[in-house]
Amino acid sequence: MSYSIFDQTIADMTYREVERAAERGTPIIVPVGVIEQHGPHLPLGTDAYGAYTVARLVRRRLAATGTEILIAPPFYWGVNVVSSAFAGSIRTRPETARNLLVDLCTSLAEDGLGRQYVVNHHGDQAHLRMIHEALTEVRAAGHTSVHWAEHASTVARLGADPAEPIWVTPAESEGYTAGAGTGELLNIHATGSETALIARYFSGLVDHDQLEHLEPAAGTPADLAEWRKGGEHARRVTPDGYFGDPWPSERSTWQFYERTADALATAIGDHLAAADRKSP
Repeated sequence: MSYSIFDQTIADMTYREVERAAERGTPIIVPVGVIEQHGPHLPLGTDAYGAYTVARLVRRRLAATGTEILIAPPFYWGVNVVSSAFAGSIRTRPETARNLLVDLCTSLAEDGLGRQYVVNHHGDQAHLRMIHEALTEVRAAGHTSVHWAEHASTVARLGADPAEPIWVTPAESEGYTAGAGTGELLNIHATGSETALIARYFSGLVDHDQLEHLEPAAGTPADLAEWRKGGEHARRVTPDGYFGDPWPSERSTWQFYERTADALATAIGDHLAAADRKSP
């Protein structure tokens, strides 16, 4: 995986190449993340790298089936409430993030790249609400081919209607549960799956000296509820910034992202095929 998060995105294309892609009706993935702390061992950009990596893996899988898809430059000005008390965690106001995401999706749509699939890699509740509000606004403006490719657990967390046409929901798979916990241990943030992600695709960015000395940061559901209040609440619960076990549980933990990409690629591919069948 390239270190540059612009690699294989439209940022490295010319405007004429984008125009030709738009003329072909090429869809586009919009990776969404945030800049926030991920413990002593992982970079602030972990969520941006995660969204970008999943987008590239999805693109690779769709290309293998003959489906062309572009990738937008990763959007990393998302909303960060939980880690806001840690240095380097960018505290973008929800209205600012929403407006930026609306502008991004609208710009792409107005340039002919209206078939969009947002892929998110950040679970802050305020961030999730921001995405939903932004895409709802974009769709209300007439860009109804803008979608959020997201699993059902996020839809449920938002209390949203799963039948709402904004959603492209992959089938639940091991790819969505592999990082959730090991036994009774809650693995919530900056834990094994994200360590595996950075170690595999951006290996120079893991601080192995720090990781070597980290022990699991166990927490109860009550701790999780307190942590989700954010700011100093989260810092008291997780003073070192990670919640769970920072170590991958096994050598194959990185496959969490491969399985996630499998599920997303299938869902997006099926959605595109269904839309094409409906087209005159």
